[in-house]
Amino acid sequence: MAAIAAGVGARADLVQAISASDNAAAERLWTALGGGAPAAAAATAQLRAAGDQRTVIEGRRLREDYTAFGQTDWSLTDQARFAAGMACTDAGARVLDLMNQVVAGQRWGLGSTGNRAGFKGGWGPGVTPGNGDGWLDRQMGVLTIEGKRIAVAIATTAGDHGAGTKNLTTIARWVATHVNVKHVPRSPRC
Repeated sequence: MAAIAAGVGARADLVQAISASDNAAAERLWTALGGGAPAAAAATAQLRAAGDQRTVIEGRRLREDYTAFGQTDWSLTDQARFAAGMACTDAGARVLDLMNQVVAGQRWGLGSTGNRAGFKGGWGPGVTPGNGDGWLDRQMGVLTIEGKRIAVAIATTAGDHGAGTKNLTTIARWVATHVNVKHVPRSPRC
């Protein structure tokens, strides 16, 4: 969203970063935003624009071999709030469109419910490797159920990525079958 709002980066990188979780493409967009603190500030501004008033994007690479932005502490509540507000900004609406085009190999979790789903996943080693945190898999996005858009954020810690994706699929399918759409407003409150 920050790259779209700033008018930087290649469209192909945006598509690959969102639809295929291509970290090299995401890093190129990050660099186009100035990298480090400037990129983190631009991304944090997009969180604010979509309704997340607490999360601050990490600008430093805290763990070698992993992206700085991917090491951001982001609560599930704030992720769901952000997903709910993405359609309220031009950049967010454009990213949501790409989130509806996730590649087949990553359509587990929210992408496996049988409902229209705009989502983005992330995965990697747990917060404190060696302390039993295992592998962290997470997704956030918007499910459309009976014509109503529901913002969802889910996460699981498992022994490996395969087990994590199975857990997310179980959670997402449960959410999709148990949400009470009668109490969901038709559109986001922008």
